[in-house]
Amino acid sequence: MSETQQARCTVIYADDEELARKYFARSAGSDYEVLLASDADEAMSILRREGARVAILVTDFRMPGRHGGDLLRQVSQEYPHIVRILVTAYADKDALQDAVNSGEVFRILEKPLSVGTVREVLASAATASIPRSK
Repeated sequence: MSETQQARCTVIYADDEELARKYFARSAGSDYEVLLASDADEAMSILRREGARVAILVTDFRMPGRHGGDLLRQVSQEYPHIVRILVTAYADKDALQDAVNSGEVFRILEKPLSVGTVREVLASAATASIPRSK
């Protein structure tokens, strides 16, 4: 296996908007394996299958059914090794603060996302996901 393949992180991106999912996957580039989910339940299904190799979860806040805050809390409890990033187009400060406090969010990104921001934040998150020796 090449060094590039070894360094490639697996990222889950959950968003109910299909165009947002496609745009995120393109923005992440070839440096990441991006698994796409249309809602929180689909993201959890992916995690149940792939959780050991997933390093980063990026989720939209407002989605039908369970919102991103619920997903972040569940992932924090069940998969604490995964770096969690919240994406939002809305400035609901109380809801965001709650998500940050209870979901241990690494970063909050505001829509519309830029390619540069996505790549910069994923690079930081990938670095944060590397286990440190004690």
